[in-house]
Amino acid sequence: MGAYFGAFDIANKKLKLDKHSANELDWVIKQSSKHILFYDENQSIKPSDVKKEDFDKLKSNKSIIIPLKSQFRVKGGNGYVSYIDKLLNCKLKKGDPVFESKEYELVLFDSLEKMIDLIKNREREHGLVRLVAGYSWPWISKKKNAFDIVIGGVKLKWNSVSTDWVNSKNAITEVGCIHTTQGYDLNYTGIIFGNEISYDKSKNEIFIKEENYFDKNGKQSITNPKDLKEFIINIYKTILLRGIKGTYIYVCDESLREYFKQHITVYTKESPLKIIAQNEVIPFVNSVPFYNIAVAAGDFSELQSVTDFEWVELPKPYQASENYFVCQVIGESMNKIIPNGSLCLFKKDPGGSREGKIVLVEHSNIQDKDFGAGYTIKSYHSKKEVDTESWVHKSIKLKPMSNQSNYNDIILDENEVNELRVVGIFVGVIG
Repeated sequence: MGAYFGAFDIANKKLKLDKHSANELDWVIKQSSKHILFYDENQSIKPSDVKKEDFDKLKSNKSIIIPLKSQFRVKGGNGYVSYIDKLLNCKLKKGDPVFESKEYELVLFDSLEKMIDLIKNREREHGLVRLVAGYSWPWISKKKNAFDIVIGGVKLKWNSVSTDWVNSKNAITEVGCIHTTQGYDLNYTGIIFGNEISYDKSKNEIFIKEENYFDKNGKQSITNPKDLKEFIINIYKTILLRGIKGTYIYVCDESLREYFKQHITVYTKESPLKIIAQNEVIPFVNSVPFYNIAVAAGDFSELQSVTDFEWVELPKPYQASENYFVCQVIGESMNKIIPNGSLCLFKKDPGGSREGKIVLVEHSNIQDKDFGAGYTIKSYHSKKEVDTESWVHKSIKLKPMSNQSNYNDIILDENEVNELRVVGIFVGVIG
């Protein structure tokens, strides 16, 4: 409760209640002659919440209780709500039918990068799409400019504001927690299960690693591990029920991930690009070429026939143009900008300065471990020698933009630069 203790004591004093035993439920009952209470014991997430026993005392009078048997947020219906409860309480057996619904997406991801990419796509399509995580990382960015959550090459920050974070300016690039999302409706939710929650295969039960749980108010005064587990299970259950249209899940703990794989559909990326049938292709009007770099193997300019490659329709807001083409980017050398396996739109090199641009280039001396011989995609930087009438390249540096340190610059000296051909300028990731 933190700084709230003082105000809590004052309120109890004014209401002539014992500050050591009273709670906010007592306040409501004392201050009103008639009261309507909506209570869900599965959304009790911390020790300072009103205890279940106090509500049970009220519920002992059966005549005043009306059970609510349906919900209207999640389009997966009560079946989804029940499935999540069984999943988190390990009541699903191996081989049980996996939850499926035409109205709702429940998907598990092996790659956090891919989940974030899809979250951002859903944000562009629907709005009100957010990342949410269990409290498995300390809030470093609250005191200094640093990342709170680092998973592989992904670096993220907790919510920068506490009040109405869901609707704040930078929410799509941040991660919310239970305290900033409870009570909110979202169209899609991407949920990161942290390292505080794991799974014991031999016992078929979820267990908690308290040392990896960093919500001080969430575990304050808890002495029974079962109580902490109940709170954390309720946290995940609550955030799993935020999404109206769908929920995406990434699990840090390997054992828990393998358990979830038995009961949640694993994401497989479908191409967002529509392939146009050969008899319907109108080159650069309704479609652009989709080159396979390995098949091109030397010279894009020689591929002139419509049947040399597939033709694809571009997603909005892009429109077909004779300068556009599509390639798939393989590898991690540019993963700060281009995730591994992304379909990317390129524009044929118009000439002029390429400094700082991301380019697809061809050179006989390039040996790229992701693309093989001849081709690479990197950030372009040149060193020039200028006199009064002209200039020449002294060297060209092709720089990776990767979260991994095992990628090196490719440097071409003045004897090699003339053989370099810029095939295209990167426009954007389209799938």
